[in-house]
Amino acid sequence: MSSEEIKAECELMYKAIKYSEDKLKELRAICKHENTFKGNYSYRIGVISPAIICSDCGSLIKYIIP
Repeated sequence: MSSEEIKAECELMYKAIKYSEDKLKELRAICKHENTFKGNYSYRIGVISPAIICSDCGSLIKYIIP
């Protein structure tokens, strides 16, 4: 695979990621969060907290304070 092909494939993948992130944001905005569960939520690597999470879209509803 040439450098140009690698670059083109990478750009295509970044566009797919951007589209997916935008679509998830849109879906989470319209979700009513009717189905939830208690689980561990991580907003970044190294940070995990108990929380209520939407079963449908994966959004954080609220943290559970011990």
